Amino acid sequence: MYEQFYGLTEKPFSLTPNPKFVFHSEQYRVAEDALIYGIKQKEGFMLVTGAPGTGKTTLCRDLLEKLDPEKFRVALLFNPFLNGVEMLQALLSEFGLGDTTTTSRKELLDRLNTYLLQQLANGRTCIAIFDEAQHLSTEFLEQIRVLSNLETDTEKLIQIILVGQPELLALIRTPQMAQLDQRVSVRCTLTHLSRDEAAHYISHRLNVAGSHGRIRFQERATRVLHAATGGVPRLINLTADRSLLAGFSTQSKSISEQHVRQALASLSGEEGIDAKAAESPTLLSTPLNSRRRWQIGGAVAAALVVIAIAWQLLGGTAELLAMRAARSSSAVDAERDYEKIAKLHKGSRQRENALLRLAQFQFSRGAHQAALGTLEILGREFSNGKTSVERQLWTAKAQLASADTAAACTAVTALSGSQASLPADYATMSRECGAYAARADSARAAASKPPTTPAAPEATR
Repeated sequence: MYEQFYGLTEKPFSLTPNPKFVFHSEQYRVAEDALIYGIKQKEGFMLVTGAPGTGKTTLCRDLLEKLDPEKFRVALLFNPFLNGVEMLQALLSEFGLGDTTTTSRKELLDRLNTYLLQQLANGRTCIAIFDEAQHLSTEFLEQIRVLSNLETDTEKLIQIILVGQPELLALIRTPQMAQLDQRVSVRCTLTHLSRDEAAHYISHRLNVAGSHGRIRFQERATRVLHAATGGVPRLINLTADRSLLAGFSTQSKSISEQHVRQALASLSGEEGIDAKAAESPTLLSTPLNSRRRWQIGGAVAAALVVIAIAWQLLGGTAELLAMRAARSSSAVDAERDYEKIAKLHKGSRQRENALLRLAQFQFSRGAHQAALGTLEILGREFSNGKTSVERQLWTAKAQLASADTAAACTAVTALSGSQASLPADYATMSRECGAYAARADSARAAASKPPTTPAAPEATR
């Protein structure tokens, strides 16, 4: 919208991770150097943690850009909601071995092991990167640990990098994950930017987008922006983008404190933004003889109001939230967007899908009762909707996780007559329910037998 006015070739503060815009802060360089060192030393496990928005996904993509494709084969997995079998299938697909339909762990591991040995023989190193790893299930992590056992007498066949939020540290430090934790040889942490780094970060992204010094964030503007965002890169991007929009509305290429405060006011309620920094935004000063600027600013403002009203009437907010959630690299952000659709947009066509996705995110972080509640609402409102089969399957999963095996198996049995294709983990659940039914039958049979009367002792002669 404002690129032409500022003379930019693209938006400088897009939220999509793009290695082209990488800013090498001190902590970023340390983390990247540690990972490259670990890769060259063929370390088995590496760990990258950081708060949301600190650049973890960007680091992963930047690392991919730096690795020679002739020497390295890299699989990057963003979906933390796979089970062990699905993870192996996804790995094979990412390594270019095509989709596989088998659900046998042994066959999948054998196929992967053969591939890894071939790559080693050809002088290549294989790397698997798992993003959003704080949401990985215990089964998934155990399968990752098993992967680390694939090795020759002298080296590992695959290097594994786990990337996630600080909760990942607590997850792998649990007693059941002790073996995995002990194998981590490289640990990196990304945090917020300092005020000086934030100023250089903003200038760097502007120049990459084609500013060449034509746009300037004033010192006080940068100070307010850093205080409000805490130096988190993603929040800096969000606020700087709105600040440029505020500058555009007054046709100014020098972004002032007032522009930043206006941007912060428009972001009120955004998680991570310090509301106090947006209090009492100052009116933008207008130089003399600026009637033309007022006219342009008024026209832009009126157009934005009309667009906003039309967007609301057409349910555009829910569409935007759904689009953002589907493309989000953060499970926390995606869950929050789906929750907003579920709570605030009850008439939206995105509501059915949002309720299902919300339940899946709740399940993944262990909130099984919350997931069941969301799935109940989904069933009540869309009993014959397009997500009906998935809803029943996830209901069964949540019931199993809540130790309500009887109810779960009832749902699994009902699914057996479905004409829709069922995911791989349905077969596992069906086997578990078969075993449960067999145990229940045995218990009933044992309970129905009359008690055995002990034989009377023979009389002593």
